[in-house]
Amino acid sequence: MFCLLFTIQAVSAVEVKGLFEAEVMTQSLSPEDKGRALKEALAIVINRVAAGDDLLENPAVKAAFNTAEFYVQQVQYALETKKQGKKTARTMRVLFNEQALMTLIRDSNLAVWNEVRDDVLVWLVVEKFNSKSLLNVKEDFEVYSHLQAAAKKKGVPLMRPLMDLEDKSALAANDILSAYSGKVLNASRRYGVAAILSGAVTHNRHCWSSEWTLHFDGKVKQWSLPCEKLEQTLSVAMQGVYDQLSVFHAVKSDKTEHGKVILNIGGVNGMTAESMIKAYLKKLPQVQSVQWIKVEKGRHVFKLNFLGKQENLEKAIALQRILLKQSSTKNSLNYQLVSQ
Repeated sequence: MFCLLFTIQAVSAVEVKGLFEAEVMTQSLSPEDKGRALKEALAIVINRVAAGDDLLENPAVKAAFNTAEFYVQQVQYALETKKQGKKTARTMRVLFNEQALMTLIRDSNLAVWNEVRDDVLVWLVVEKFNSKSLLNVKEDFEVYSHLQAAAKKKGVPLMRPLMDLEDKSALAANDILSAYSGKVLNASRRYGVAAILSGAVTHNRHCWSSEWTLHFDGKVKQWSLPCEKLEQTLSVAMQGVYDQLSVFHAVKSDKTEHGKVILNIGGVNGMTAESMIKAYLKKLPQVQSVQWIKVEKGRHVFKLNFLGKQENLEKAIALQRILLKQSSTKNSLNYQLVSQ
């Protein structure tokens, strides 16, 4: 995994760890149960790193489920077991081979969302026992833990507001639920995020309903969910967030075109940073190979072979906000490392 050594300016972003691993339940160690669990884990990972409609209906992806074990790097079983009826269920942690899986996704002509992802600021109201308040981790731990699990499953990094005096004076529960979002947007400015999710989960007698508003890329997306188990409600909510963000950030490799370009990158200090930059460039969906050439006039020079159009490569670099583009030519792109 590329280690994010750089502080991203303007918009808060993090490197999401564990994109290529998943935890699933399996009833036994039998080949049949293991096979079913591996397919489930593979589906989770593909839905976490690829973007598009009906991902699992893609012919290449469907074929991969028949050979799911080929993509597995490591399998671990939890030591503790818990009873489900008369059967003993085990938690199986599956780590997939990133390179093999990325090759599958690219060959499937699917768009890829890189592991450097924007934080999503969450303002959440919890409504229960005829009262409503902003999410409190201690008092609403069940909601909080399921929210974190749902976000982890989709690879969406969440940021909770500090809920300090400034936040409490700026927003109340009714402001989150209001049809007018001015107060939410104003209170969110201090956090420097590109995506703001506000919502409410309401506990009814045997289920939870919810409503959500996502502010991102100058657009507003709203949706509501009927009564379901809390885990299911928050899982669907995070799927909605993923759908919106991945369409914007994911980049597709075009195998019908090939290109070469020189990148001159300034602000790279030391061999470690040079290696990290090279590793980062290799992870871009379009990049086939990266070669370090030399240091010239204080800039590290890299040669890239890539798939698709150069403008899509430049878009992928811009989306990560790690390298800031400077004056360039068609065959030689100049960048400055944002921070180190």
